[in-house]
Amino acid sequence: MKRILVLGAAVACFAMLVLAGAAQAADPPVVVPFPAAKVGPIFIAAQTATPTGAMASWFKPGSQVVFRAYAVDTKAKKHTVLAAKDVKYFYVTIPNQPNVKLAYKPSDPAASKTMPWVGTWTIPSTYPAGLVNFKILVKTTAKRVGAFVQMPVASAQLNVSATAPAVLGNGPAPGAAAAAISSPDIVLYADTVNGSSPVAAPKRAIGCTQTNVYKRGEQLVLRTWGFDLSTGQTLTTDNVDTATFTIAGLAPVTLPYGAHGAVGNKVWFWAMYWNIPVDYPLGDVTIHVEFKTDSGKTGTYDHTITIIP
Repeated sequence: MKRILVLGAAVACFAMLVLAGAAQAADPPVVVPFPAAKVGPIFIAAQTATPTGAMASWFKPGSQVVFRAYAVDTKAKKHTVLAAKDVKYFYVTIPNQPNVKLAYKPSDPAASKTMPWVGTWTIPSTYPAGLVNFKILVKTTAKRVGAFVQMPVASAQLNVSATAPAVLGNGPAPGAAAAAISSPDIVLYADTVNGSSPVAAPKRAIGCTQTNVYKRGEQLVLRTWGFDLSTGQTLTTDNVDTATFTIAGLAPVTLPYGAHGAVGNKVWFWAMYWNIPVDYPLGDVTIHVEFKTDSGKTGTYDHTITIIP
């Protein structure tokens, strides 16, 4: 399966221009799994969104960015999502800005069932335009620490711009997705970006930006990565039997594993597209991600999007 998946990723990314960067052949054929080859003491996954829960990676000065996240203590006997009682600190570091404290607020409008920790940053009107290299840090009451950094795909990272594209609408209803932990040994992250080659809708002003609100006819690209906590290894084609995503009414879609990002700074994760039909039902839609490992473990993650006319 390894050969099929890697080839599929290279073809899909080149043909559709799904993610930024030059062709994979321009880089040495070295696999650099995101976020690391082995899991640390704390697994963290995070997204940026508007106060309504709409995922976004481009914001104007003066607007509010909501950081939302979940974390798992990989050294604990039970691999459950960290709650308020488990955490000593959980915050975002932003260059030249005060830290943004994350609070456990699963009912917050900007939270999701998979991302219950939230914190808001109001971008100063004088904040310089460009990429915002934030990090998220956590320390548990058991004195274990972890960190989150963004995938090095510039358009899908947090950017500040006076000409940032408008968000299409509110995000999915809070609690629309299932819990993040589906297996005691598999932890996953998933998000979506707008594809650069829609077949039945105009291209967006900036391709490959994080979003969970789509118009009919647009192209969605699902991105995902994770770890097998029983071994500490990143999920790659070396230990995964099948990786798919499923949407109601559709057959499972195979997720290829390949390199994405700028030349010289590419990382490997799982990604594949879906061209949204022009007559697809409106409203919240759950994308069910499922990994089956060679050792027989199954991990799932549900990511919810909203489809509008």
